[in-house]
Amino acid sequence: MKPQKIKILLERYPDEKTAEIAFTLVEKVAAAVIKIIGKDGFNALYARSLSLTVPTFPWLAVRVMTLQDDDMLVLSKNSFVAQPPAEIRAASSLLLITFSDILCRLLGDQLTARILHDAFGGEIVEAVMGDHYES
Repeated sequence: MKPQKIKILLERYPDEKTAEIAFTLVEKVAAAVIKIIGKDGFNALYARSLSLTVPTFPWLAVRVMTLQDDDMLVLSKNSFVAQPPAEIRAASSLLLITFSDILCRLLGDQLTARILHDAFGGEIVEAVMGDHYES
């Protein structure tokens, strides 16, 4: 259910903006998380999220295998740009959900909700966190 809510939010934008908007969400959460756990911590969590997303979106597999700390987000962005809008919406939704689930297990629901709220605002946080989010 939660991935569908994110896809609906992303569908508000024209198809030609889908990759840009989806990746902007990733960049925003990266900036917020890096403030707390640093770039290496973010990279580790993001790489894990990508690897868990690969079974559903195999086109991410090559990117996961070649990630380096400095170009992790660049490689991810390049892989999203090459996909059709519907695939980008689905993959970015699953990736954000997976990343937030990992973050919840490590930092707890409240801190994760606060991080995501700082990055995105309330509506996207509700879509990602579902019942765990308290506005």
